[in-house]
Parts: sequence; C-alpha cells; structure tokens
Amino acid sequence: MRVPAAKPGRIAAGPPAAYALSRRRFTLYPCRMTKKILILGGYGTCGRRIAELLMRDPEAECVLGGRDTVRGPAVAAQLGLPFVAVDIQRQGSLNAALDGVFAVVNTCGPFRAHDYAVAERCARRGVHYVDMADEKSYILGIQALHSRAVEGHACLVSGAGSALAFSSVLVETVAPGFDTITEIEVAMLSGNRNPRGLASVRALLEAQGRRACVYEHGASREVPAFTHGRMVTLPAPFGRRRLYVTDAPEIEILSKRYGAAVTYRTGLDLPVLNHGHVCLGFLNRLGVIADLARLAKGLHFVQKRLARFGQAAFGLSVVLRGERGGQPLARSAALVSPEDGLSVLCMPAVALVRKWMAATGEPGASVCAGVLSLADMTREWAMRQVVLQLS
Repeated sequence: MRVPAAKPGRIAAGPPAAYALSRRRFTLYPCRMTKKILILGGYGTCGRRIAELLMRDPEAECVLGGRDTVRGPAVAAQLGLPFVAVDIQRQGSLNAALDGVFAVVNTCGPFRAHDYAVAERCARRGVHYVDMADEKSYILGIQALHSRAVEGHACLVSGAGSALAFSSVLVETVAPGFDTITEIEVAMLSGNRNPRGLASVRALLEAQGRRACVYEHGASREVPAFTHGRMVTLPAPFGRRRLYVTDAPEIEILSKRYGAAVTYRTGLDLPVLNHGHVCLGFLNRLGVIADLARLAKGLHFVQKRLARFGQAAFGLSVVLRGERGGQPLARSAALVSPEDGLSVLCMPAVALVRKWMAATGEPGASVCAGVLSLADMTREWAMRQVVLQLS
C-alpha cells in the first residue's frame, strides 16, 4: 500500500486508521495499520540489531533487504522476517524494493560522499530515510537534498550511526545554562566486546589520513588525526581512558550552532589496539604505509579474535565551557550503557523511525542533530538501562 503524501509542513503518517466491527456489541474500535520498514543490509552487524529492536513495535512491519542472497534470507529466517533482494546501485531494483515502503534504514556502508542514490530515490518516492553513516563528508552532504525532500514530503536524516546523534542531544540539554559557550569537548568510546563490522574498521583507518581540530591555550588549530592523546574520564565501567583527537561531524555542526570551538576525541577499548592505531597513523604520516584502508580486513580479523576481552559498554561525554553572568562556567553531561553498547548505537535510527510512525517531524534533509529530543532518546535508553549523568 502506497503511503499518501502529507500536507506541507508535516510528514506522511501512513494510511488512516482502519476500524473493525465487534460482533457482540457492534462497537467500533481502531485497528492500527502497520508501516513497512525496509532495512538495507539488515543481515549485517547494525542492520540485524536494528531489525531486532524495531520488530518488537506492533506498528513496524520490518523487511530485510540487500544483495547477499545467501546471508540475507538466512538471517531473515532466523528473525522470522521477509527478505527482498535489492541492488541499491541499480535504479530498477531499488525502485521495486521501495514499493509500499514507509521508511528505509540504510546500513549498507561504507558511505561515500556524493553517493546518495538511496536517499535521493526515497525523496522522490516520499519515503522517509535514515542511514548509519559516520563519515563526515557524507553526513554533511545529505543537506543538498533538502529541497527535494520537502517536495516529496519525506524526512532524510544522515549520521544516525555517528556519535553526533548522542552528543548533539547532550549539548542541547546542557547549553541553556550558558550566556556564551566558548569550548565544547566530546569524548566517545565503544567497548571492544561490541560487534564491529568491517565497514566501521575501514572507516576508522581512513580517518587516520585526515586532519582534526584541537582547542588548546585559547585557540583552535588543525592537527593529524589520532594524535594529541589525553586522559579522559568516562562513566563506569570505563573510567579514565586515553583518547585521541579525530575528525567528526560535530566539529562543524556544533561549532556553527553554538559558536564554540569543538574538539572530538575517541579511541579503542583495548590498550593494545588503541596504541596500535596510533602507531599506524605515525607510519602513515611517514609514508611507510600509504593506504591504511587496505589493512582493514586484517585488523578486523584481529579484533574478532580479541572480541572476548574488554567491555560491552558504550560511553559518551560532553564538556561545555563558557560564561554566565560574566562568570566562567563549566558543565558536563555523560551517558553510559554498561552492556549491549551495539543496541545503544542503533537507538537513534530506531527512535527516528518510531517518531515518523507517530507522524511527528518536519520534511527535509538534515544531519542527525536537532531531529531527536532528549525525551525521544530517553524512551529508547530506558529499555537498555542507559544512565544519564548531568553535572
């Protein structure tokens, strides 16, 4: 069933409620219609977890999609869900897969800049779209589709798989206490026992060749990624960890929104892997290893072998510094999930789909910042024992 277009200024809410007739009392009561959610790459690490979270919602009719006609049907059968073979690089195949779809969750990484075939087709078809991209240029580039998304009454959101989906909510929660904000520090760490796909390992290696921003001694400057390590305190079970500056969409999005210098730090849970990435970056800058991405398969194999060590947690903190009433002020917010960090990483995408099914949101194309409120996120966090700390 095709979803009717909504009026301008509101997203399409799906077909109107149907009514069933009670035989005994002849009373009418509403029956909710399900909405078809296509999860591209639903047999992968993140895709499968998103499917597991969404399939519990009685309004969501989940369908797995992708090119792998061996793994795809096998995972779909395990979950009790249908599978549709689709090649997102072929317009005819993608068009057929979008028939009757309410929203698409795209987990088919790696996400390359300027390759928005799925998002663009969703905009034309009036289908809502969210992806799990964590690559800065790709996330920022989605905004070029804004006019097309508005015309199609579709919501397009990129970057639900990045820390930006969490950091933007925490900063938005803390920011009202300031008159001016001069500095924002974001720190994120995902435990080693959380499943990590090949695409995410490759993305981390590719980030080594980029420049990052660090705010020191009252000034912001560019430095090589995965340098300038510093001990950062995260909520238990992580505690104090050495994290390194790297490139991230927060640097541009949050700095524009709040007029502040932004530093983003991350690292790896196991010290051996954390120090190993620092060494790889050093060798890359010396020209010894020109293309770190070609090491992705080997490093992914090593990480799988070490998967029983470390934490299964996910932690993120933000620290804001500025002024209020002419006096210096510093405030922080942090969240941590002691177990099942993978589910927490998938929650922004799930929260967006639930929001669209509830017919809330504005048509357009945007990064995953400012599209979810603290209330939207806490509803998801409550299901996974996520702890939020404000100070």
